[in-house]
Amino acid sequence: MYTDQGVNACDTGVDRPGSLNHEKQDAAQLAGWNVAYMKVDNCYITAGDNAPKDPRTDFPSRYGAFSNAIQQVGIKGMLVCQWGTPYSSPSGLQGPAEWTPPLSTSFRVSDDITQGWASVSRIYNEAINVNLRGLNGPGHFSDMDLLEVGEPGMTTDEQASHFAIWAMFKSPLMVSTMISTMSSSTQAILQNKGLIAINQDSLGQPVVLTQRFTGDNDQFAGPLANGDVAVLLVDLSNTKRTLGINFSALNISSATVTDLWTGKVVSNANNYFTTVNGHGSVALRLSNVKKSTPAAPKLNYYEAEAGQFAGSAGVASCSGCSGGKKVGNVGNGNGNILTFSGIRTSQATQDVRFDYIDCEIGYAFSGGYGNVRGASVSVNGGAAQSVSFPLTGYNWDKDVTKGFLVRLSGFKTSGDNTITISGLSSVSPYAPDFDRIGVVA
Repeated sequence: MYTDQGVNACDTGVDRPGSLNHEKQDAAQLAGWNVAYMKVDNCYITAGDNAPKDPRTDFPSRYGAFSNAIQQVGIKGMLVCQWGTPYSSPSGLQGPAEWTPPLSTSFRVSDDITQGWASVSRIYNEAINVNLRGLNGPGHFSDMDLLEVGEPGMTTDEQASHFAIWAMFKSPLMVSTMISTMSSSTQAILQNKGLIAINQDSLGQPVVLTQRFTGDNDQFAGPLANGDVAVLLVDLSNTKRTLGINFSALNISSATVTDLWTGKVVSNANNYFTTVNGHGSVALRLSNVKKSTPAAPKLNYYEAEAGQFAGSAGVASCSGCSGGKKVGNVGNGNGNILTFSGIRTSQATQDVRFDYIDCEIGYAFSGGYGNVRGASVSVNGGAAQSVSFPLTGYNWDKDVTKGFLVRLSGFKTSGDNTITISGLSSVSPYAPDFDRIGVVA
């Protein structure tokens, strides 16, 4: 939550394209103002071009000029807001989290938020990889845009989950609703002291995705400065039900649980379950945490390029992949399939590790499938499991998410197994590109 005075560059006449001289002149207008940070919006647009979201080559030079200019008049903090549009660098596409550290104290993860749960989902699926890659934290926080709490388009439970996600992802909490007429439920969400405390925690580490159960729930966790742990579960089923977590999934044997929505406190607990409504959330603070240290499982890895392909699925180079190769073009029709064979494992049901790439950015009103790609995954020809894979970054050649857990059943514990991956047209035409999978030996 921004507590210092700030100013939006596009509200001060700075939104005109031009040379460094223009930026110096605009910054000079602010000399003497008590401004701690400045939001520099994506205002580089040329007349009639309507702010394109195509990759740009001039981001560091353009925003660098502005950073230098505003620092000369005493403004030290800058929020770069260019809607998650990638920078086309000599080494390939880079997202805002990657190229802005020398220039800004904050950066926008995505383009503008819009009304509705789909927009919240789109933005947090774009932010997941930033947190997993350690690119969001003190001195360089990601901004997920304004809060839609109190605005039309979402249920109260969806608005509460929206606030909890933004708070635990360490996004600035910027209220956009009319304060003088807000409802009591809106006020209760925006004034949740427990979530605000997590947002403002001095360690500054966001929660990270620990496991996605597609169509059921997302599970996030992250450390706090005093040794406590923040935990967030987000319902994906959109039905009223019981939702919770066994803390062993987080390598925790017991903890004191504070439910940040209800205020309920449970001591010496090894799990926590509660009732949620559709798209509701379970937001917890764990204290008196006793950690467990289970032995790391021994894994057998299988490279995608060593699998069998059907249709247009095939091998492509990938500098960030384990074997320098990946398999793409899976999906977009029933015939484009990747099959891993000869898989040996000792567990019939397990969390299979997927190393994959999805760099198809989804913007508001322009597709991108919500910053996820879907796949149908089948073990030994059994019933297919639907899997929604979140965005991994911007560069299809190197931005690999490693160890994404997918719980699968139907393995034989003796002899060979197969895993077959095809498309999931209800989510996206294509599945992500695959580097490799890991199964328990």
